[in-house]
Amino acid sequence: MNDDWKSVRLREAEASLDVALATLDATLASVEKQFADKPQDGLSDEDIKAISEHARGADAPQALRDLQARIDAGELTWRDITSGRAAGEPGVREALESGLPQLRQAYALLEEGHSVDEVIEAGRSRSGRSDDDGDEGIVLREDAW
Repeated sequence: MNDDWKSVRLREAEASLDVALATLDATLASVEKQFADKPQDGLSDEDIKAISEHARGADAPQALRDLQARIDAGELTWRDITSGRAAGEPGVREALESGLPQLRQAYALLEEGHSVDEVIEAGRSRSGRSDDDGDEGIVLREDAW
């Protein structure tokens, strides 16, 4: 087709569009390459291992320990759970909801202006701490879990 009818401005706009599309294609290829080896749920194998270790721990709620036992038995996986594929499985919702009180308390602390590191440290050292140990009131007690 003959492009003689196009104005200089239209040709410049088409050229700019071609450059923008080429840049977009290159950027998409780069992003796809960067994330090609990552699982769709965003969790690494190390993350899954940490979740499993916590779920097996004495501090984990019973519902979470029961769910981990099902995972260990091969009934489902943490990837099934984090992707939502196992949302309807018996015990999954209960196990995940058992952690909501801690999450609510951590969220409240963050909303109060405490740093993420302070909240994490408070959660790690929650047992055996008192309110007057210089932590500015950040205490996640076992009975709150």
